[in-house]
Formats: sequence, structure tokens, C-alpha cells
Amino acid sequence: MHTSKLNDQENSYLQSYDKALQKLWPIAFSSYFVDTSYGHTYIIESGDKLSPPLILLHGARMSSTMWYPNVAEWSKQYRVICIDIIGDKNRSVLEKKFTNRSSYASWLNEVLDHLQIDKTYIVGLSYGALHTVNFLSLFPQIVNKAVIISPAATYIPFDPVFYSYAMGMVSNKEGVKSFLEWIFDHRYTVDPLIEQQLIAGTFGSAPPPNQEETQTEQGFPYVFKDEELAQIQTQLLLLLGEKEVMYNPEEAFCRAKDSSPHITLEMVRGVGHLMSMENPKQINKRVLRFLDK
Repeated sequence: MHTSKLNDQENSYLQSYDKALQKLWPIAFSSYFVDTSYGHTYIIESGDKLSPPLILLHGARMSSTMWYPNVAEWSKQYRVICIDIIGDKNRSVLEKKFTNRSSYASWLNEVLDHLQIDKTYIVGLSYGALHTVNFLSLFPQIVNKAVIISPAATYIPFDPVFYSYAMGMVSNKEGVKSFLEWIFDHRYTVDPLIEQQLIAGTFGSAPPPNQEETQTEQGFPYVFKDEELAQIQTQLLLLLGEKEVMYNPEEAFCRAKDSSPHITLEMVRGVGHLMSMENPKQINKRVLRFLDK
């Protein structure tokens, strides 16, 4: 592909990202880059700088703009820091590739270090939840409490059907629409600005790693071993959607049950993978209840 075409695609993506952020973000925010040894990490921040920090880690290809239905409520009590996960499709710029799972955790640690945060709360969804569990297993001392929503892999592998939809997503624009229909099964319609951003960022990009790579030691997606999960001492709330389609939520629930000493599990009725968008009122309240207690 010619450089000019790549630049056009990238510009179109950045424009759709900025448009979603400007039009959907419900409260005042600042956005900035943090330099790390892995590249430039983009951050959207809302709330009082003196409030306790709350890190939000988004789902794959969704970027930090996906948190627009949640940020107003959470930033009443927290300094909400939405981090664009480097290496995924968003505004962050990867300059040095990750070599293993500990390098992903080191990157996040560098970001927090730069922000002078030595204790924080974390909420991660899907790919962001996988990053959260990975971080907890390597830098537990930094995290007060964590909420993991619909974690990607982590407890059980993706259903093979996920990969067929994910491949469809990157092959044509209709693939993004059918992926969203599969995820939400007509319960919820994604805002057109978010859909446009997804289309601009997904079409023509690389497909996700396949099922065989799920169990690899080095990268993501990753299913954690029993002993890795057992070592996580952090207070953890795991929310699984009853309508989850990326894997069997009951199986994930059974595997996660008692997997870590301080884990609380809940099956959330009537919602699927992206429950923070699908039922923000309920999720916003549940997250705050857990973090505040």
C-alpha cells in the first residue's frame, strides 16, 4: 500500500477519533501524550486532579473514546485517566514492540510512573481487562482495587466464532457492522461516531492473533494459569455479561470462581461483552459501589 494511502487512512482515523471525543465526551477533559520507552501514550483525563486516580483501559480497537457513557459519573469521585493502550488502534504511537507479557506491564508502569501515581484503581474491559490482570500479576503493589469487565481470554479461550467475525471486521466495512450486531444482538445500537471510528480504524488492518496463539507464553490474548491467578492478592471485581458471545460466560465464571483469594464474581443479566456502553447506569453504579467500599 502506498504511503500516501496509508497517511490518508491514518488521517481519516484520527479525524473520526477526535470527532467522537469532541462530540460525545460529556464533561471537561484534557488530553496529552506520555512518553515511554515503548512510544507515545495518549491519555484523556477528566475529574479533579486531587481526587484518587482511576485508570480506565479500553477494549481492543475501541480506544478510550468508548468510556464516554461512564466518565461523568466516575469523575465525580475520581481523577479518571483513560489510557489508549499502545500497540492497539488508537491515538498512541508504538515505537518499540512488546516482546512478552511483562513488557506490556512495564509499559503501563512507566505511564503511571510518569504521572507520579504510586497507588491507583483500575477498570479494564475486554482487552483492557486482560491488561489489568497481567499488570496485577506483575505490579500488585500499585493497585488498590481492580474491576475487570468481560475479560478477553484471561480465564478461558475465545470461541472460534470470534475469530471469523474479527477476520470479517478487517476485510470490509460491512464486517464492522456485522461484528457489532453479533456483539449486541440488536439489544443496543452503537453511536454512529463510535461506529465510524471503528470502521476507520479497523478496515484494512491486521487480523487478531489466532486461536493457536491464545496459550502462548509471550503475548496476548492469554489464558492465565491457575497458579498465576492464585497469586493475585488484589481485591478484584469480575463482571461477566449473561449475553456474552466471545466465549461461554458460565464456563468463564466457573473457571474464575475462587481463582484469586479476593475475587468477587457477578453475572450481569441482560447485557453482553460491551456492558459499560450497553447499560452504563447499572455498570457505573456497580463499579463505584465496589471501589468505594
